[in-house]
Amino acid sequence: MALFGLDAAGNSAYVQADGQGTQATPYVMQHDLLTTQMKSAFASGTASADVVAAVTNKKVRVMSLIITATAACTLQLQSTNLSTTTATNLTPAFRLPADGNLTISNELGLFETLSGEKLNAVVSAGGDYTVMVTYREV
Repeated sequence: MALFGLDAAGNSAYVQADGQGTQATPYVMQHDLLTTQMKSAFASGTASADVVAAVTNKKVRVMSLIITATAACTLQLQSTNLSTTTATNLTPAFRLPADGNLTISNELGLFETLSGEKLNAVVSAGGDYTVMVTYREV
């Protein structure tokens, strides 16, 4: 469950609640910016790969991204539908030099997959890379 309202300082905020509201699984409230549900994942290699598996009825919101490359390449992140294999570009094709890296983050989120879709990295031929993301499911 997600509610939109004002936080204690009067700022606009989303407040999320997880749980069933029972004694065994009570609601756990959290401010949208102060989450305890941060996760991380990575992929590496010389071919395109899945970074985060699809989560039913959830989007993967990437908060930070680190890409390193030992060989010059381009790397792009996509949201991919599992049933139709249709891919949506979430980032431009980042051009990385040999032994280069890219680090970006935003506490509100950089980008997110479509609901129920996986996050995958598409690398150009000859690329040798590692990509790591910090994300949360929304």
